[in-house]
Amino acid sequence: MGTAAVLTDDSIRRAYANLKAIRDNLGSGFVHEEGFYRQYDRALDELQQAGVDVREWRMPGNAVGNTDAHEFRSTIDAILIYFTVQETKARIGFRQ
Repeated sequence: MGTAAVLTDDSIRRAYANLKAIRDNLGSGFVHEEGFYRQYDRALDELQQAGVDVREWRMPGNAVGNTDAHEFRSTIDAILIYFTVQETKARIGFRQ
């Protein structure tokens, strides 16, 4: 495995860890902590640099204080599930 592949794998693992940490530490109600959004954006930046299309998971610029924790969690869950499916090459129910 080349150096670029190792760096890409490491970036993906770090992004995954940061997303999981955000998800696990979100409270309830609207999310006002700017640090969560900065950490989330950095994780998506790392994924993007590793070649992952993250456009659909980006939050709007006015997300701080306007995003419910359940919505934030569901977005993070979508990303984590995407990587779980990718890694395990799981068969998805609607595929034959």
